[in-house]
Amino acid sequence: MVKFLKFLAYTLFFFFVFLAFFPKENFFYLMEKEASNYSVVISNETLHSKLFGFELEGASLSYEGIEVATIKKADLLFLLVYNHIDLQNIELSSLVQGYMPQKIASCQLSYSLLHPLTPRAVMRGSFGELHAVYDLQKSSLLLLLKPSKLMLKEHRNSLRYFKKLQNGEYSYEKSL
Repeated sequence: MVKFLKFLAYTLFFFFVFLAFFPKENFFYLMEKEASNYSVVISNETLHSKLFGFELEGASLSYEGIEVATIKKADLLFLLVYNHIDLQNIELSSLVQGYMPQKIASCQLSYSLLHPLTPRAVMRGSFGELHAVYDLQKSSLLLLLKPSKLMLKEHRNSLRYFKKLQNGEYSYEKSL
């Protein structure tokens, strides 16, 4: 039993030392290069390394040469068994102005080995609160929206794609 606990302690120590000294900047630039294969470009960012992740400030996100969003702050945490991205103060392009409000206060994306086939996201903003789950096995996306009064009043056309639930929320499901 003592040998097992010692082995477990050494393994956990090695795991945390590996994550702490992992070249996070190089990992980010690799992610950026892979995203460019899908016409997604992240630019103008300032990168700050942290113990188990890194922080971005002032990033611009473009798709096929069109600026889609600017992100004031992004905090990325990578622990291999649990990964979390926290985006703050996102301003969407004026292209979405007719469909939804342009400001997103926060967006949390998470992936865990406890639920390896379902990455999740939670977004909060002037549109309300949106929970998203992507099922990798079925290749389907499920969105649950709790719309704000602003969304119900000014962007009612966007809600027609959603199915209204009894509790006042809206759901949208799409196979990709």
